[in-house]
Amino acid sequence: MNYDLLKEILEENFNILPPNRYSTNFQGTLMLAKHHISKKKDCRSIKASKYAIKLLYKDKIFGSIYGQTPTSNKANAKKIAHNKIDTEKYLKQASIVTTQSIVFDEDQYNEAEDFIRNNPGDYVFKPFNLNGGRGISINVTIDSFDQAWNVAKIACDERKKEFKLIIQKYIKGIESRFLVIEGKFNSAILRSPANVVGNGINTINELIEMKNKQRELNPHLRVLPIKIDERILVNLLNQEKSLDSVLEKNEILYLHKSSNISLGGDSYEISDLINEDMIKVAEQAVNAIPGLRTAGVDMIYSSFEDKNPTVLELNPDANLRMHHYPFKGEPKEPVFDLIDAMLEEHIIKNSIS
Repeated sequence: MNYDLLKEILEENFNILPPNRYSTNFQGTLMLAKHHISKKKDCRSIKASKYAIKLLYKDKIFGSIYGQTPTSNKANAKKIAHNKIDTEKYLKQASIVTTQSIVFDEDQYNEAEDFIRNNPGDYVFKPFNLNGGRGISINVTIDSFDQAWNVAKIACDERKKEFKLIIQKYIKGIESRFLVIEGKFNSAILRSPANVVGNGINTINELIEMKNKQRELNPHLRVLPIKIDERILVNLLNQEKSLDSVLEKNEILYLHKSSNISLGGDSYEISDLINEDMIKVAEQAVNAIPGLRTAGVDMIYSSFEDKNPTVLELNPDANLRMHHYPFKGEPKEPVFDLIDAMLEEHIIKNSIS
């Protein structure tokens, strides 16, 4: 994370804005979908399972949503997108700039350590089969190798997943989620690592409590509070601070290195700030995976003028609700847009007048 660039973007575009306030409180993508379909003429939804609904137009099914993903995403496309190595292969075949990952098994600790020692630089460590920012460490060097390895191992153990570690070269910049709905760019969210801003009075622990109360006003962020864990304590220690430290007025303290919203990060709607080349790359990335129509594209870039961003990964189960309820910035409606696009395609395909 380029914190200087992040600070510049926030100061220029968002710091003067108050956090968004919302009059609706739809709990999840399916609730948003049910709300929208109920307002469309000749449309209704029926429950398919606890986590799925079917969408009907004039009593004919035109699509379904399972959790966060529509049936327009084919099973094999989801399988490819969930495999970071396969995703890189398809992206490179489409001439899209992406990461170069190396995978190490649990019994390859020494090999991984030798790789980092013999190839000096900063790296990203991430578990092969986890999401939500779990087990990820950035700016890893040989000095922090063991700690980063163990963070990933513990995360896999907690989720009862086989330990496989992806190592990637660290790319400095700003990471954002570009959402593509049925092949077309929809919206973009800049994610900031969990943070607090000092006032010269309250301790860091108190500021975290205050920030979480602020997050409770947001239908999406309220279920994703900043949780004080070992990673936060280590990050504070590395910055020579503790939970009892008092920050100076307007001093920003980042509690996590990862910008994941599930770790207490903030979300900023930036669709009006990005350039057309970024939009094109996001659409091409989704199109590079056969059978993929709707997905979140995580990209890193050096500025809003960057014409060649790096695609980090694709998420066919992207949290669409996040874009309805950004912390700051103009909210978008991707769940509604998804349903409209699926219905339009159904009507055209079946020549319905």
